[in-house]
Amino acid sequence: MKSAEERNNERDALLKLSEQANELSEKRNAEMIEDTNVEEEEETTERRPTVFMDEPEEEQEDEKKDELPSWETKPDTEKAVFNGLGWLKSICIGVLIGVFLVVFVIQRNNVYGSSMNPTLHEGDVIFAEKISTYFDNFDRGDVVILDGSNMEGYDHDEYLIKRVIGLPGETIKIENGKVFIKKKDSELFAELQEDYLAAGTLTTVSGSGWTNGYNEITLGDDEYYCMGDNRMVSNDSRNLGPFSADRIKGIALIRVYPFSSIGKVS
Repeated sequence: MKSAEERNNERDALLKLSEQANELSEKRNAEMIEDTNVEEEEETTERRPTVFMDEPEEEQEDEKKDELPSWETKPDTEKAVFNGLGWLKSICIGVLIGVFLVVFVIQRNNVYGSSMNPTLHEGDVIFAEKISTYFDNFDRGDVVILDGSNMEGYDHDEYLIKRVIGLPGETIKIENGKVFIKKKDSELFAELQEDYLAAGTLTTVSGSGWTNGYNEITLGDDEYYCMGDNRMVSNDSRNLGPFSADRIKGIALIRVYPFSSIGKVS
């Protein structure tokens, strides 16, 4: 049997082993708690939203610039080029419209000579519309711009400006200083009233006009008899013959110069 002293020694050894085991267990628990706290902090850091507080003004202005439309952030040189192209586009469109108007709609004409006195005078500037020429839409009394090139009795390059007297299909007769018209499908002549002529004006036909039969003539389907208002000096259908529709280049609308005489041409 063991003595009392031996039993006491064994008990002390077991107590020491028990204390050592408890210390190891406490250390392990402490390490586990620290690891758990670290993981929780990492999880918390990952889940926590990023918030920027009190950003510097420069950084805020940079972000605003990034949000501005592209044209507001373009360099000055690029803006200048962009604006220049816009102006160039507007000018080109304006030029094209002007060319279109001049070629197809309206034209400017200067009056030379006195053959249209007292309606028009030398030096007058008029505008003529050209739309009517596409439809052969001309009326008696219209003041028209005529191309007399290659007509017998006219050797100038300039256009003529005369008044429409006779229409297609009508018969024109000049007699006793007056103009008579027999309309298409009519048997009677009627004197033409010409209030635009100066008082006492007589209408006569030259020798060549008589020879060519222009003192009395029946017009074709596209022919117009035209004369100047100053019958004494005008070179017109009494000498040149009738004008075909394609020789009429416009109808005078308005006189724009001299400024004191601005108004409708009639």
